[in-house]
Amino acid sequence: MKKLIGLFTIAVCSMGILKAQITDVTPPVAAQSNSAVKDSSAPALAQQVETDASAQKAADKRKKFANIDLSHRGADHFMFQFGGMGLGGATDDFKTNGFSREFNFSFMLDKPFKSNPHYSLGFGIGYSSANLFFNGKYVDIKSTESELQISDHITGTTNSFNKFKVVLNYFEIPLELRYSANMEHPNKGFRLAVGLKGGLLLSAHSKGKNEMNADGSTIYGKGYIDKEYSKRFFKNTRVSGTIRVGYGLFSVFGTYQLTPLLNTGAGPSLHPYSVGLALGVM
Repeated sequence: MKKLIGLFTIAVCSMGILKAQITDVTPPVAAQSNSAVKDSSAPALAQQVETDASAQKAADKRKKFANIDLSHRGADHFMFQFGGMGLGGATDDFKTNGFSREFNFSFMLDKPFKSNPHYSLGFGIGYSSANLFFNGKYVDIKSTESELQISDHITGTTNSFNKFKVVLNYFEIPLELRYSANMEHPNKGFRLAVGLKGGLLLSAHSKGKNEMNADGSTIYGKGYIDKEYSKRFFKNTRVSGTIRVGYGLFSVFGTYQLTPLLNTGAGPSLHPYSVGLALGVM
């Protein structure tokens, strides 16, 4: 009987010691597990917060423009431009002489962006007439040579004209990305537009006044006018970069032709450019 009581006592003590050991070991394991869960969920939580912030920002932006009334917003339905011209890449023979000028007219639509009406897309159709002056020279656009021939009386080799110009007329499709500081009334605030326009050559002709001989003397009198028509030396299409900066209906503009003016082999790589004033009519 005493042996049984002793064995029972030893068993109870052993169970108590074992329980104490298990209790001492368990908390660190649990703590480590909770820490791992916390560490693994931190990036996901941060990403969720960032996503929510972006969504809230977009919602605030939409709310900001929700009360903007664009129903009476005007657009540059009619655009008139007039400016001086030059020829980039011109050699001595092809340097212009006189007031070269360009006139542009276009009808355009204006489509504001829903996400931000400060910006809009402008597009339409237009017409452009470029007048390149070569006073004191003769540009033979009807020549049968492979290269465009230019002469002047200073060289003493052939005839020329006291006043002479080459006129190029284009059908155009302009495309602009626009910014208007005043969203509801663009004609009452700062405006900026950059874009491209493609052109199709409709006609090309030259016009000379007062033909002179190699000595510089008039041949037919000062009232003599000579016109010649030919598109042979000029590219049928062109692409130009454009920019406009202004306030309200008035702005200054600039253009630069990205494609060469002449066909390959017809002469130097000429790139017309222009700077002038623009008027937009709503």
